[in-house]
Amino acid sequence: MSGNGRKFDLVAFDMDGVLVDYLSSWTWVHDRFGVSNEESVISFMDGEIDDLEFMRRDIALWLKHRPDLRVRDVEMELARLPINPGIEATVQALRERGTKMVIVSGGLDIIADRLSKRYGFDAQWSNGLASDGSGRLTGEGILRVELCNKRKALEEAQLLFGVSPERTAAIGNSSIDVSMFQAASLGIAFNPIDDDVVRGAHHVVRDASLSAVLPLLL
Repeated sequence: MSGNGRKFDLVAFDMDGVLVDYLSSWTWVHDRFGVSNEESVISFMDGEIDDLEFMRRDIALWLKHRPDLRVRDVEMELARLPINPGIEATVQALRERGTKMVIVSGGLDIIADRLSKRYGFDAQWSNGLASDGSGRLTGEGILRVELCNKRKALEEAQLLFGVSPERTAAIGNSSIDVSMFQAASLGIAFNPIDDDVVRGAHHVVRDASLSAVLPLLL
C-alpha cells in the first residue's frame, strides 16, 4: 500500500453490465431497432469471424432497418441507456486516493466517452462506428478493444500511466473480462453473468450499486 493509503494505482472498469445497467450497449441498439445478432454471436464465439466482421454484421443489421443511419441517431438511441447507481461515489473515493481509473470495453465509444467525461475517468478504451463527412455510418467499425483480448487494452492503460499489474485492479461481469483480470492483481466479478468470470475472479460482488466494490479497492 502506498503512503497515502492507496491500495491500487489503477482500476479498470468494464462498461456494459458494470457501469451500464444493460447486457451490452450494442444490444441496446439492436433491441431499439428490433433486430437480433444471435447468428453473429455464434459465429464469433465459434471463431468463424473476427471482431471487425462481428461489428460489420451488427452495423449491417441497423442499416437494413435504417439505411441513412447517422452517428447522432445512434447517440439518441443510447441516450436512454440505464446507468448503474454508485459510479459517482466509487470514482470520488478512488480519486481522493489518487487512483487512476479507466474504462475498458468492447462496447460503444459513444457511451464510454460520455461516462468518462460525466464521472471523471482518466481514459477510456472502447469501440466505435466509422462514418462519412455527414456523419452517416459507413458500415465499418473502429476496433480498439478486442473482445477476447481485453488484456491488451488494459496493458496499454498500464503503460500510459506507468502502473504495474501488481498495482492494478479490474472489474468485469462476463467471460470476456477474464483476460483483463490476468493483467491485474485483483479481479472483481460484479454481478457476474456467467461461470467463467466467477472462476476467473478473485472476488465476486453482487449488489445493485457499483460502490459495493469499494471495500475491496480501498
